[in-house]
Amino acid sequence: MAFMRKQATVEAIDINTITPEDAEKRIIAGVKKYATNEANFASADANTPYLGHIIGMGIESSNLADITMSIERQFLTRLTTKVPAADGSSEYTLAPGELGKLRILDGQDALAATPGLSVKMLMDLGHMTPSAPYLDKVVSFAYIMACGDGWKMADALKKMAAKAEKLAGAERADALANLKTLAAQARDYDALLADAGKLAAAKQKAYASDKAACDALTAELNVVLDKIKGQASGGDAAVVAKLRTEEAEIRTRLKMAAAKLRVSKEVAEDAGRRRPVDDGKVAAARKALQEAVAAAGTIA
Repeated sequence: MAFMRKQATVEAIDINTITPEDAEKRIIAGVKKYATNEANFASADANTPYLGHIIGMGIESSNLADITMSIERQFLTRLTTKVPAADGSSEYTLAPGELGKLRILDGQDALAATPGLSVKMLMDLGHMTPSAPYLDKVVSFAYIMACGDGWKMADALKKMAAKAEKLAGAERADALANLKTLAAQARDYDALLADAGKLAAAKQKAYASDKAACDALTAELNVVLDKIKGQASGGDAAVVAKLRTEEAEIRTRLKMAAAKLRVSKEVAEDAGRRRPVDDGKVAAARKALQEAVAAAGTIA
């Protein structure tokens, strides 16, 4: 079974006939056409982020749609039978069936931030047999996100320092004030990364905020649905049409909020469970922050 794209043939393979390491290599090779940071891609491993140019492969698709398609195009699975999550629901799970094209459930691809996390996702969804030795070397989603934020902050501080150094007069004074503020934020974030407990607390707070926003949208949707029910018999067609449009808009916002909530929930759950494999990423991000702060401090 092969899938054609740009004159290249990708032979899909039963994912349970290969090792996690082989799947990882195929995934990395499969996203090459989307990567723009050649240096980072050339040395990419299980824990190289797909997105961004600083430490990532330079892939710009914020919803990872291209990578999802690449993964699905390369592998076959036995989980091919759709099972509705509930009567009348558009959501479904996958059950064993005939060998066929791999499917990644809606929203789960948002957690596939690295090749290793893509393999973990395939294991979590039942497409691959879980492998503890492999997963032990995969940096958690929480620390890929947290360390990525540290690298972005360090990069922003370096760029601001370089810009401030070239200015003079009032412009330089304003730039130095902004530089001082950002340097303080970088120092605070460095301290946050250093303490897994404090990092977890901060991510729990972010999750609570995202959950409140999602709950508010759900409540808003229920109000609109109740209004539509009230118009069910003999209602004004124009009013119903307006309510249906409002319903569709809220559902779109709710879907986006739910995807964001899945991400923040995963980060909040894992941020307090720092493993040895995460320590290396944390140390590198902290070093980048400290070097950027030190460099900024030399500009008067």
